[in-house]
Amino acid sequence: MAPGDDEPAADGDGAGAAADAEAGTIVIAALVVVRDRFREFLPAALADEPDALHQLRTNVRRLRSVLAAYGPVLDEAVVTGLRRRLRELGHELGTVRDLEVRVQVADAAIAEAEEAGRFASEAERDRIRGILVDDEQVAHDRAHARFVERQELPRAVERLEELDRVLAEPPFTGRAADDAAIELGKLLDREAKRAARRARRLPGEPSLDDLHELRKASRRLRYAAEAVTEPPVELFGERAAALADAGDDIHDVLGDHRDELLFAEHLRRAAAHAAHAGDPAEVLHRLADDADARAAGHLAKLSDAADELTKAAAAWHAHRRH
Repeated sequence: MAPGDDEPAADGDGAGAAADAEAGTIVIAALVVVRDRFREFLPAALADEPDALHQLRTNVRRLRSVLAAYGPVLDEAVVTGLRRRLRELGHELGTVRDLEVRVQVADAAIAEAEEAGRFASEAERDRIRGILVDDEQVAHDRAHARFVERQELPRAVERLEELDRVLAEPPFTGRAADDAAIELGKLLDREAKRAARRARRLPGEPSLDDLHELRKASRRLRYAAEAVTEPPVELFGERAAALADAGDDIHDVLGDHRDELLFAEHLRRAAAHAAHAGDPAEVLHRLADDADARAAGHLAKLSDAADELTKAAAAWHAHRRH
């Protein structure tokens, strides 16, 4: 069977040769790739270079997701502790990244509003830009400075040292010696079932908590599947890659939905502050309504994305049974 049919995608050339590999070896190889990407983006994120913070946060999430999905090949206590420390780092990054996203969403919203004739004058547009972009950029810069300071603390240094120790001397369990294609295939199936179950059980009018849980499960599935389908760990082929794509689609839909909802909330808070100060607030309310409409548009795409996820999960499960 060809690699595209999800036999081990061995090519006999270097680290990509996964045939007959042990599960633990493959998991550590996948984690090392993500750790190295994290190390690559860390200096740029500390310098606040474009997109670096986003990439750093993404790779922290990848590390946590791969550890969660394939954790049974490693000591449970070690995995739990490491994931907890990486979650702390994720929260630190999230504080800055959320402000960064808010500025980006505001920039796009102002451009759209200007094209739609939402502003009575250039002066009104500039006033709104000052509130939504300039002030938030100042808040972002302050949050980023605090983030940089935190990365110099002993706790932050120890966190990365612990990650390096685990990857250098993995605390393997007995399952680490099992065949990688069999063992990791089962664990990936577990992640696919988990995400598909969230998608199937989503109510007709899901709460924000429902959507958040589906987004997290889909993101973890995406990263777990990518970890064993992308170089240098090409253990599985097309069916596993389809899981990653389906998880990515839901994550993107719900991420865009969340960004617009949060922006709408921010706009209404800004409108309340403006009204309290005696400044005009009507345009901020109109922009909030626009953000709600964009959020609804993103959410309308969820049903199709959820269907694709359940199909991909079913195809993967059926294949693993044969």
